[in-house]
Amino acid sequence: MTRLQQSHRLLSIMGAALTMCLFALVSAQAETVNLQPGRGVGDLRPQMTYFSDPGASLGDVLKHYRAGDFGSDLSASMLDWNYAPEAWAAVEIFNATLDDGRGADPFVLTIDLPLVSAVDAYVIRESGFTENLIRYSIFEPFVPEDHSVTRLRTPEFDIAPQESVIVLVNFKFGPVQTFKVALETPVELEASAFASGISHTAFYAFAIASLIFFFGFHLAMKNWIGLLYAVQFGIGLALIAYVDGLWFRFFYPGAPELQSPVGFFLLFSLSGLGFFISGQSVREGGKETRLSLILRSLSLLSVAGFLAALFSPGTYVALFGYVLLGLMFVAVFAASNSWRRTEGAIHFSGLLISGLGTLLIVTLIAIVVVGSRAEVIPVATAVKGIFSILLVATMTGLTAHIINLRRKHSKAVQAELSALEAEAKRSQELLVAERNYSRARELANLRQRQLATASHDLKQPIASLRMNVDALASTLEPDVRKRLREAFNYIEALSNDYLRQTTPDEGSEAKDEAGQDVAAGHTEGEAEAYEISLVLDTVYQMFHEEAVSKGLELKRVSSSRKVSVPPLIVMRIVSNLVSNAVKYTETGGVLIGVRNRGARLDLCVLDSGPGLSEAEIAAYSRAYSKGEASDGQGLGLSVCFELSRENGMEFTCRSQKSKGTQFILTVPLAKSGQ
Repeated sequence: MTRLQQSHRLLSIMGAALTMCLFALVSAQAETVNLQPGRGVGDLRPQMTYFSDPGASLGDVLKHYRAGDFGSDLSASMLDWNYAPEAWAAVEIFNATLDDGRGADPFVLTIDLPLVSAVDAYVIRESGFTENLIRYSIFEPFVPEDHSVTRLRTPEFDIAPQESVIVLVNFKFGPVQTFKVALETPVELEASAFASGISHTAFYAFAIASLIFFFGFHLAMKNWIGLLYAVQFGIGLALIAYVDGLWFRFFYPGAPELQSPVGFFLLFSLSGLGFFISGQSVREGGKETRLSLILRSLSLLSVAGFLAALFSPGTYVALFGYVLLGLMFVAVFAASNSWRRTEGAIHFSGLLISGLGTLLIVTLIAIVVVGSRAEVIPVATAVKGIFSILLVATMTGLTAHIINLRRKHSKAVQAELSALEAEAKRSQELLVAERNYSRARELANLRQRQLATASHDLKQPIASLRMNVDALASTLEPDVRKRLREAFNYIEALSNDYLRQTTPDEGSEAKDEAGQDVAAGHTEGEAEAYEISLVLDTVYQMFHEEAVSKGLELKRVSSSRKVSVPPLIVMRIVSNLVSNAVKYTETGGVLIGVRNRGARLDLCVLDSGPGLSEAEIAAYSRAYSKGEASDGQGLGLSVCFELSRENGMEFTCRSQKSKGTQFILTVPLAKSGQ
């Protein structure tokens, strides 16, 4: 062995010894991660130490690490400068696998850091050889080989059994400084990538399907506030996809300069639309209020923030966007409750969904904050969870509220339709009644004309008959001539009265519309007072001979009391009653008389005939209703009821089968002085 070779060997031994001493020194200051055979480490962060010096080079950082200047806490403030904060992290890894001649184990370093600006990862071996595993920058085109779903990954590198290496990572953080570094075998990486791909696919599929339903439902219901909420959640989902790097991967992989504008656009669009929705929700009666104008002005701040980001993208503008985002959430929460109360009473289901959603979000945030050091739930996972809860709570709560409002509206419309149907039915009934009334008037006019024609046609024959009878009765006794004269007077008066009643005159239509029947016997003004005996005596003379011829006794009880009811009306009623009584009474007699009742008197017609049942009285009080043995028209009793009712008199009938009948016409007495 030459002296040069000996010197070289001596230097190698000394270098190895020095390196071992340095590793021993570092091991005394930092915890070493021992690798188990064929297995990686799921999270290296708890064993990492940190150092922050933006201007330090790799050599300077390595010196600081070896000097023990790395600490256990990560301190990289976003407010120190208007750029992404920078920090170094280091950990020593020892492959504890026995050196039994097997080959070195392959590993992959994965880094999960949302919105990271730049990452440099190095492996420093015992020999001092430094290997750059990855050099990533957001300002460089997208490289698929540097990514495993949403994580950064390094190429495979080997760590031999019983070998110690130092992993040194330089971070330029985004808005979130929590991260996860894992050392995985290729098999573990494949499994974790598959699980991560499944979870991300499930999340985005669920979110997109929910948004499609949300948007479609409120579009069908024409609920514009719901549509705006659906659009806002769509922007929120796009922002989450941006954080996961999906925009960079799929839309502009070769244009990294779009990363910053796209991110700030989504951030400020989310807050701006939220303020616009809040302002729209607190309007009263479709009019602007002071609060709605204030909320709309906040949306202009979002526009200003995005314009500032185009000229000076950085930490300060990002912090301004995060502040607006927090204010937007508060405004939307308050305005949505105000809008739902304005639209109608909030249903219990909406309150329950909102309460459960709020409780879940608060619980999730509390877990993230309390377990931030141990990172019980990664921030990216927590954001997706909060988004999912907000989406489901808003979608179901708002949908339930809209459905409840539509159900109430439907009930109100149904009630209105029912009212309209009832009104239409009443209108139809009124139309039918009007048609029936028109037909009845036409028929009444026809009957009136027929009656007028008959009365007119009978007038001349009656006059001729009277002249002939007067000529023939000149040889008769005075009483007979008197009765004949009274009979013809009654017939002529009755005929003249029919003719007068059926003759149209001015105002007859108005009287008819006011409910007066021109054929009922009404006359203008009141008749002169007369003694009721005049009617009783006339009727007695008319039916006395007929009663005697049947072997009946017709009696009358005279009275000097005076009445003012038109005599022809009373005459018609009493003559009909006496005529029926004489006609249907076989034995006994008929009595006509009056009873005093203070300011009125009862004109009574009593007979000893077969009597009537209550059903027969009710039947015969209707026109054209008669008994089987009757050969008349069935008008006598109905005329009595009708004339008494139309002239303000009371008419009653009391009867018992086989015991006779009592008819009572209550007539008002004439006023004193008549």
